[in-house]
Amino acid sequence: MSPDKVGRYRIKAEIGSGGMATVYRAFDPISNREVAIKILPRELLNNLITRARFKRELKLIASLEHPAIVPVYDVGGEDDHQPFFVMRYMSGGSLSDMIAKGRFSLRDAASIIERLAAALDHAHSRGVIHRDIKPDNVLFDASNNPYLSDFGVAKFTETLVSATGRDVIGTPAYISPEQALGENVDHRADVYGLGAMLYEMLTGERPFGKDTVIGLALQHVNDPVPNVLNIRSDLPGEVDVIIKTAMAKNREKRYATALELAHQLNKVAFDGEPTIPKFAPLVDRQTAPLASSRRTGWILAGLILLLALAGGAYGLRGQLPFLSPPVSTPAALTTTAPPTNAPTLTFAPEPTSLPAVTATVGTPMPEVSSIPGGADKIAFLAGNQLYLMDVDGNNLTQVRTDNSVKSRLHWMPDGRLTYVSRNCVYLLDVGTRQPQELMCFVSGEALEDFRVSPDGKLVAISVQRTLNILPFDLEVLREVDTRFSLLALEENCFYNQYAFREVLWSKSGTQLAAHVVDTELVSSDQVFLLSVDIPNCATAGPVRLAKIPGTRIDFDSE
Repeated sequence: MSPDKVGRYRIKAEIGSGGMATVYRAFDPISNREVAIKILPRELLNNLITRARFKRELKLIASLEHPAIVPVYDVGGEDDHQPFFVMRYMSGGSLSDMIAKGRFSLRDAASIIERLAAALDHAHSRGVIHRDIKPDNVLFDASNNPYLSDFGVAKFTETLVSATGRDVIGTPAYISPEQALGENVDHRADVYGLGAMLYEMLTGERPFGKDTVIGLALQHVNDPVPNVLNIRSDLPGEVDVIIKTAMAKNREKRYATALELAHQLNKVAFDGEPTIPKFAPLVDRQTAPLASSRRTGWILAGLILLLALAGGAYGLRGQLPFLSPPVSTPAALTTTAPPTNAPTLTFAPEPTSLPAVTATVGTPMPEVSSIPGGADKIAFLAGNQLYLMDVDGNNLTQVRTDNSVKSRLHWMPDGRLTYVSRNCVYLLDVGTRQPQELMCFVSGEALEDFRVSPDGKLVAISVQRTLNILPFDLEVLREVDTRFSLLALEENCFYNQYAFREVLWSKSGTQLAAHVVDTELVSSDQVFLLSVDIPNCATAGPVRLAKIPGTRIDFDSE
């Protein structure tokens, strides 16, 4: 019988149970969202040693922040000796569910393995070993993005293993030989589990199939890894080599890291292309296949990364939905530049047509008669100072501010300006030229962007590599000082599927261009075009439509 309440969380239904834990779908009244609660055996907290280890290990796991790791929101149970931890509720089911529907293509399997390998590499770099890689621990959100869950749970339950040898740490179907033998494990045990899971994704069958725990364990220790080509003769022969290397009995002969396994698989899956789609969730292949991407391509990368020069933005103004004009007459173009560099203009124009220009040697370029969007002011940053001037270069005025570094200068639809300085957001009325502090975050939480939507109703806040979208309410925002206070807001849409930095709104307010931090699989940061369902954000994550580099973005729908 399931409990009605665990801590402050109201239990709604049981999701699943196993020998070591039971998982419930629950509701958190403080953050106003559904969550998943995993309740562990009471025996974990029977003595001070295991209790201290539980707290220490779970805090370490809760600190893991990666786009492909199910986030842990809360840990509890110390008071009543009933340990539990609270995770994001993943509504898209598990990898086991997907395998049951049919075998994966090589490219689909490679894309999932790549994302999971990056998550494992992130955890391994912080000394966390998963120990129980299996399809049941790969969960999907509503947009079919895969995540790894249950980090370290196997380690917590080590003390509960019976002395008879009938139980082993980890799931027997995917367990590494060293785990089966009770030896010390390192990150290469997870590489083994990833290889076993890859075999099942491609064949629909587990690599070993004995009926008993001991029988399975002995197969992992002694039996050769079956040839995947016996079931999937359509696969390249290299796939069998990759699986057998990942599942080598001697850990020294396995891939040194999960990422190495993913890279080798990608070379085969994507025909040896040096650059392949990285971190591609399943939804990408469903909604934005590479073959159908077209038109405004690589030249957009620098602009959407917020590093564009004025000429690039001006020339593309009719194609970019992210360059949204204000609805009232004050300025429609802004300028941002690093404090040490000369001012660089960035336009936010209304799409208009320009006269065709043919430039030849000796032919002067005709002047543009008006500024796109009807702007009458330019705002720019230079030398840690904020300046305003007319579009014709007259009436240059310095706004009185302190000498701290400023960034993310942005026109609001009502003609006011916002900018970020000292981890705070400042609001500037152009008429009075008096900046006012709107909100500040604590020093340990980096504020990266603050963008009001084109209709002025919503604001997108990027803090500590998470994205929060909520109503633009000055009184509410002034009370926010941490990302946790943001999470507590009832109408906040919280996204951490990717490591967000800057964002730009589309005109419709339903799409975002997001500058995403290097996911450790590529050599530079990326720009994602995301579709966001704000009314249903509690259950629907952002859908990635395209990315730069890697695809081209089509703006015809805007």
